[in-house]
Amino acid sequence: MWLLLCAADDVPALWAATRLTARGLDPLVVLTPELLHYSFRWEHRLHSDGASSVSFTLAGGRRIDSAAIRGVLNRLPFVPPHIVGRLVAADRQYALQEWTALHMSWLSSLRAPVLNLPVMEGLCGAWRHPSEWAYLAGEAGLTTEVYRQGVPGGTAVPHAATTTRGAAMVRTVIAIDGQGIDEHLAEDLCDSCGRLGVLAKTRLLGVDLDARTGAFIGASPRPDLREGGEPVIEALFSSLGGRA
Repeated sequence: MWLLLCAADDVPALWAATRLTARGLDPLVVLTPELLHYSFRWEHRLHSDGASSVSFTLAGGRRIDSAAIRGVLNRLPFVPPHIVGRLVAADRQYALQEWTALHMSWLSSLRAPVLNLPVMEGLCGAWRHPSEWAYLAGEAGLTTEVYRQGVPGGTAVPHAATTTRGAAMVRTVIAIDGQGIDEHLAEDLCDSCGRLGVLAKTRLLGVDLDARTGAFIGASPRPDLREGGEPVIEALFSSLGGRA
């Protein structure tokens, strides 16, 4: 069994689910925040020897057990606030924090491959400040533009960072496990995008480049997978432990 965690309106994820199922990831179960939240039972065990397990039963009766999970594609950036909307206002923030902690724990405890693991900066990978992405992009060998950030009581200080998205036509390169995927892009640019994913410790990363100059614009742990077409599906199939 494979899992795909995504919002109900995440069209790129649903596209990927269809293509991955056709490729051979079967059964592939799509789980939205609502399905996870309204499950009948959750059981998450952590043992002193480091072993762990998780199981939960969906409202429709299907049981999900960590022993049967072979891979997870995780595209949940956060637990949506409407999930706890029926609670009294004073309890909502606490409930969101508890749900977030549960999802961070059970996903991180799986022995199967997870793209992407939750971190403190986001449930499906880190959402970094533009200056952080730009620094990492420069380290990966990508060209970055001048970034200016004001400081209290001072003048704007230039930093190597990103351009604005509105100033350029954006080309998105999907990087999976250190491999930049774009059949029509120069090999060195693809390699740099792959290195950025490694430096960011993010197994699945979308890297936005200026379509004209190749300069780095931004990055996201929740990219539009359709940008990479079938080569991305092939790479996801392999990284999630699929077999031909």
